[in-house]
Amino acid sequence: MPGFVYIHVPKCGGSSFGAALRIRFIMSQASISLNQGNPNLSGDDYIKSDYAQREIELQRLLERNVKMISGHVRFGPSLDRARTKGYKLITLLRDPVERFVSHYNYLQRKHPNPNRPQTLEKFLISKDAKRLASQYLFYFGQDHGHNNSKEQIHRAIHNLSKFALVGDLAQANLFSSDLNKLVATTLPRWRRNKAPIQTAVPPNLIEPIQALCAADIEIFRAAQAKPLAA
Repeated sequence: MPGFVYIHVPKCGGSSFGAALRIRFIMSQASISLNQGNPNLSGDDYIKSDYAQREIELQRLLERNVKMISGHVRFGPSLDRARTKGYKLITLLRDPVERFVSHYNYLQRKHPNPNRPQTLEKFLISKDAKRLASQYLFYFGQDHGHNNSKEQIHRAIHNLSKFALVGDLAQANLFSSDLNKLVATTLPRWRRNKAPIQTAVPPNLIEPIQALCAADIEIFRAAQAKPLAA
């Protein structure tokens, strides 16, 4: 059986599926560690150093031929090379507007910061809003910036086309079924890291959030247009 890498984009419902996959490959599995950045850095510089270290950890796991690797890790050259060795790539996406609101609510709930605007409406004009709104671009566009350039967007769409399975959280049952077929077994189903209340997008903020998420929306729609399993 080939190896698998599950890229877990934040707030896309990936915790449950990632855990199920690691149980399936309990004898050869790993999860990429979080918070590996240089503690002397902050902001975007810390994020860059953190993801650089995650990439190094991913490369080491691939070199050891670990069968199942999951985590918040970006698509990059190491995964292109892994595909030539037979690894199959998996990810789960979510409507970008819902994902954005869920991400903000999660940060407010789990990582409160007095410097972060305390209302979603005020957060929309903050620097961090653009970063949260461009997670698909960041994870699959192979660029540290969030410039939302057409080149980055097309690169992200192209990279997602290399995945064996790209799911949509709104069709979780279909994704689960295709995932079972891909790994040739029935995976357990449960919910981890579930929000205490269902994500609700304020109607008056839909348009400005859509504008912020424009790049991710384009990427998401392109991924939806392709078959869920390859």
